[in-house]
Amino acid sequence: MGNRKTQMIHHFFYFFIILLIFSQMEITNLLAKDSTSNPISPIFQQNSRANGAESERNFYEVLDDVLSDFEYDLKNSNVSGLKDLSVRNVATSENIPPSFKNHLELLVTEKILKNTKARVIQCLACRSRKTSLNGEQVIITSADTNPMELSRIAKISGILHFLDIAFLYQPSGIVISMTLSDPDSGAIVWSRTYNSETSRAAAFRRGIDYSQIDEARKQTEYSPTVQNRVSIYYLFEPALPTNTGCLTLGYRMVERYDNRKKEVGFEANYMSDASTIINRSGSSSQNFYAGFGLNLTLIFLHSWNFIGEEENYNNIRGSFYMGAGGTYASGFLGGLVRSGYEWRLGKHFGISTILGYRPPSTAFLKGTSTGQVSGVEYGLGVSVIF
Repeated sequence: MGNRKTQMIHHFFYFFIILLIFSQMEITNLLAKDSTSNPISPIFQQNSRANGAESERNFYEVLDDVLSDFEYDLKNSNVSGLKDLSVRNVATSENIPPSFKNHLELLVTEKILKNTKARVIQCLACRSRKTSLNGEQVIITSADTNPMELSRIAKISGILHFLDIAFLYQPSGIVISMTLSDPDSGAIVWSRTYNSETSRAAAFRRGIDYSQIDEARKQTEYSPTVQNRVSIYYLFEPALPTNTGCLTLGYRMVERYDNRKKEVGFEANYMSDASTIINRSGSSSQNFYAGFGLNLTLIFLHSWNFIGEEENYNNIRGSFYMGAGGTYASGFLGGLVRSGYEWRLGKHFGISTILGYRPPSTAFLKGTSTGQVSGVEYGLGVSVIF
């Protein structure tokens, strides 16, 4: 009898040992599965496009890359609505533990406070829930489902915009979406999605120079360039009784467009008869270009620059222009059509030839007609370009 009890105790002991071993093996397998499916696994398996090999990256390194894109937008003022904001909601995918929401909110808040002067207001009332009894029913409500209540809380707390964050984790990368909205109208002020696969930091690792990409993007966007110049010409002008050699001071202001290949603007000229600049006493009374007299020529013009795909200041560049306008002088008002060709030297100098035509116009002296002015205008000039 005693031997039988001893055998039963031994059998029970062996069964307990076997059961313990199987339980330990099962726990080990569960831990192994949990480690491979851990949503905040410290390792990312990513393909490096730079060398074609597979590389391992830390989860928080990838997260920092994505947030660096957001920081870049903050530094360059690409995020609108950054004034007295509050983080309203942080939504994450199902494979993310709830404790990570607070960490993500603190990281985003840190980036905003570090790179902007915006205030980030904590709104505890925005996330609170209210419980009420309706007969035998318990009703739980929150400000998220009541826009009027949310607007009232925002006014009391001094909140101008709400920030909502959505976080998605996948084995291939991280996606963060951010939205800024107006509490009163609910209108979305700004929205942007950041993807670790297309982040600037990931592009740097692939050897892409983002400074060139940003510069190329700026070239595709139109940005007007205004060019000013001062010129001195010697022009032979139709006048009375004969053509007159005039020393001319010109000022031109044009806008360059089409990647500097075209220009459009105005030019103003003041002409003075070269023979009367020193001694005006011998000038004819019909000479309306007499030295230091009153006259002004205004021309609207368009230029075509022959600079190729890229302007090189080491080479001589050509430019052809045409314009139309007129001249006003004491007793004379006449039209003018002008064209010219210019050789540009370096960045700030140019030499030009001018050819124009004045259609017939009548000149008056003391209210009396003194004849018609018409003919060809031609000359040379030098310019200083700013």
